[in-house]
Formats: sequence, C-alpha cells, structure tokens
Amino acid sequence: MMEPMPILTVGDLRSELGRWSDQTPVTFYSPLRKQGFRFYRYRAGEQVLVLEINEYPETPDVVLPVP
Repeated sequence: MMEPMPILTVGDLRSELGRWSDQTPVTFYSPLRKQGFRFYRYRAGEQVLVLEINEYPETPDVVLPVP
C-alpha cells in the first residue's frame, strides 16, 4: 500500500524559510534516489503553487549536514 503524499502548504514554507537569511542557498535532494535536483521555475496552478525541479542523473552524491 502506498503512503499518502504529505501536503506542504505555503504556510509551512513561510514558517521554515523565515528562520533563514535571504542569502541562504536552497537545495533539493531525494534521499530515496540519493540524488540532487535543480530548481527550474515556479508557476501558479489553478489552486496550487507549482515548484518545478529537474532531475540530473550526473548530480554528484550530496552529504547533508545532520540537523
């Protein structure tokens, strides 16, 4: 059985991003694929904000800091 996809809201993003400086880089990473992704663009859907990212197979493994 598939797990339900968690819903991330704009409020969730604002809450987390508010802790960081405006100059802090943002990275996208899939722990399942152990692969980085690159931000492409954002656009408005009908009732959602769509963040588009691209998969890059040549992305080197990323070692993330432990929180």
